[in-house]
Amino acid sequence: MKIKILALVVILLAGSLVTKAGNDELSFKQTVITKIQYPEFAKEQKLEADVWVSFTVTENGEITVNQTNSIEPDLMDYVKAELKKIKVNSDNEVIGKTFVYRFTFKYQE
Repeated sequence: MKIKILALVVILLAGSLVTKAGNDELSFKQTVITKIQYPEFAKEQKLEADVWVSFTVTENGEITVNQTNSIEPDLMDYVKAELKKIKVNSDNEVIGKTFVYRFTFKYQE
């Protein structure tokens, strides 16, 4: 039996953010996409859920999670922990910006 696991990321910019996406923002998006994968514990439990998260990239390149929402607290905690591991160069154009992402975790056999 072959199992396919999908973790989709949809980016929604919120508030008064700059609407044009530069190369640094696209690179940042790719970094986030590669860091947030369907976790092993979720595979074992066949968890599915959307996780909404609002976060800001601070001046020192760290990610501060402002708010999260999901029906699956374990997936929500996983997303928060993985985002906090990401470090951004201080000259990146995403410094100081706030983003709202939706992560969709879907289990498929």
